Amino acid sequence: MRGIVYIHVPKCGGTSFGTALRMRYAWSQAVIRPRPGPPCEDAQARAARIVREYDRRDAVLARHLAAGTRCISGHVRYDPRLQDRHPDHAFVTLLRDPVERFVSHYHHLQRRHPDAGRPDTLEAFLDTPDAARLGAQYLFYFARTWPGDDAEAGVPRAVAALARFALVGSLDRPKTFRQALARLAGGPIPPLARNRAPQGSFAPDGDLRRRIETLCAADIAIYDAARNLAAAA
Repeated sequence: MRGIVYIHVPKCGGTSFGTALRMRYAWSQAVIRPRPGPPCEDAQARAARIVREYDRRDAVLARHLAAGTRCISGHVRYDPRLQDRHPDHAFVTLLRDPVERFVSHYHHLQRRHPDAGRPDTLEAFLDTPDAARLGAQYLFYFARTWPGDDAEAGVPRAVAALARFALVGSLDRPKTFRQALARLAGGPIPPLARNRAPQGSFAPDGDLRRRIETLCAADIAIYDAARNLAAAA
């Protein structure tokens, strides 16, 4: 059974699929869990804290791979050096329409991680520095950069990273992704539902959607390119 690293971008269905996959690898599996940190009122300090936390997760992922753990999932960034050192592990991920993912992520934060400093409407949130960060999660996870740093170079770098994956799914085709994941894992992956958003989620349109699309421009480019990769499912 081939080893698997499941890179779980927030609000892309990874809780359900990652849990099901780890059940398949029950004898050798791990999930890299977030470690809560102190709240930061300043957006720049908050971004720096997030990077430190992801640096920690990088180190945890490296330790699991070095120890031979066969299935690892979590909110971790892609590191080509780890893939080079561990060619026996297949890297997989599941993506989602970036605008849908952005809206779902905002409402998830409002439900599960309330913050008095975060605007209580999506429209007002779009004017905050955190909105730009939330809109560029694919850029952060697969090119390891933030919007405004080197997004122009980051988009092709993220696409090149995803081209090295064994499987890149899309949340609008869950059955196809589950079947492809089962082939990699050498057996069926049970259909689970974990961490689902409440029904009736708000779908933006008009000017609000256009503003979100602007924030998600890099992720939209990555998503569109990823759907045409050989590993796309």
